[in-house]
Formats: sequence, C-alpha cells, structure tokens
Amino acid sequence: MYFAQKALAENAFFKKVKIQKGACNPMEKKSRKRRVDRLFIRAFLVVFIAAVGVGMYWQMQEYQALQMEAAELEQQIAQEQEKTLDFEAQKEYYNSDSYIEQIAREKLGLVKSNEILYINRGE
Repeated sequence: MYFAQKALAENAFFKKVKIQKGACNPMEKKSRKRRVDRLFIRAFLVVFIAAVGVGMYWQMQEYQALQMEAAELEQQIAQEQEKTLDFEAQKEYYNSDSYIEQIAREKLGLVKSNEILYINRGE
C-alpha cells in the first residue's frame, strides 16, 4: 500500500511541476491545436458566408434596377410604335385624293372644270 501511495504522490508531484513550468502534455497540445483550427475554420466560414450574402444582396439590387430599366424601355418602345402608327395614318391621309382636293380648294383656290366659283367681295 505504501508503494501505491508513493507512486500516486510522485505522479501528482510531476503533474504539479509540469503545470508550474507551463509545459503541456501532447494530448493538450493536440486539443488546443484542434480548437484553434476549428476557430479559424468557423471564422473563415462566417466571413465567407457574409461575403456571399453581401454579394447576393448587391446583385439583387442591380437585377431589380435592370428590371425597372427594361420595363421603362418596353414602355417607351410601345409609345414609339403608337407614334409610328399615327404617322403612317397621317401619311395615308395626306396622300389621299380628298385631302389633296381640300388643300387645292382652300389654299390655292382651284375648282373642278364643271364647277362655278363664286367670290363674295363683301367680306
């Protein structure tokens, strides 16, 4: 029994000495290294996820801005197509015989060959 107590005392003495000197056993070094490695991995993952999140946020903002711009351009295209149709209708009207006859009568004072022109000099 005495021998077992002495062995425990020596073992406890060496443990105290090791702790007092600041030396660690190899298992403690490995566990510390693992904790540090895990801490760096977690920190990297947090930074990486944050960077991806910020990137996605800015891309969504840019996407929404481009969608709004595309909608405005579509609206402008529709308006310009309406104007084109109006101009085509005016072009057909201005090239019609009835418009040409109306302008000839009002602006130039022309009449057809079988018509009689009356001029009111009272005005």
